[in-house]
Amino acid sequence: MKVRQRIIDVHAHVIPGVDDGSRTMEESVEMLKRAADQGIVGVVATPHYSRRHVLKGLNDSAKLLQQEIRKTYPKFRIFPGQETFYHDELAQRLNEGKAYTMADSQYVLVEFMPSVSYEILFQGIRKLVSNGYTPILAHMERYGCLRKKGTSELLDIGCKLQMNYDSIQGHWFSPEVRWCREQVKSGVIHFLGTDMHRSDYRPPQITEALKWLDGHIDAQQIWCITYQNALRVIKKETI
Repeated sequence: MKVRQRIIDVHAHVIPGVDDGSRTMEESVEMLKRAADQGIVGVVATPHYSRRHVLKGLNDSAKLLQQEIRKTYPKFRIFPGQETFYHDELAQRLNEGKAYTMADSQYVLVEFMPSVSYEILFQGIRKLVSNGYTPILAHMERYGCLRKKGTSELLDIGCKLQMNYDSIQGHWFSPEVRWCREQVKSGVIHFLGTDMHRSDYRPPQITEALKWLDGHIDAQQIWCITYQNALRVIKKETI
């Protein structure tokens, strides 16, 4: 089997009570136990960013959650981050510490409206890059504009791409699943993430995705998109 059961999840809404993700500490721990049982050894906790209020105490919340999950999985790691929604002032908010990067690095998990035009998406990514950040485009499979324009220009300016595990699970005859799998096979995806939210809504379920990866992708690429690139983010290294 090519998949090495050591995975870091870069997209997880597991900080309880701060967004549309986990509602309680108990639910967070339950999801993380399910994740750990599938080979996940750490997560970057990425609650949604809001322009209306600054999320305070994220580091403390991540440490508290880590303490709880370590009662069952002693080596499990939680790192603070945020899923930021792009707007013109995002770079300034990041500079001011009012929005969070990934594990206190220069990497920023950023999302746009699914219906965003390619021009607006590209300009937003370029603005983050020009301010010294490395954007990670969250769940890149949601942006219809990338079906037409592709990803080469984004990659050329330094953007990294994250895809959800769910998107490569399913039937081979689904056009969406086929497109997502082709992106993975082509080597443009840097990270896979669960985007886990709740125990009954987007729970962590990656087993089928790992089986597909094992049968279609070489071991080194699997290692990179499930673990090594995430570790480079945490260590503040260049991908």
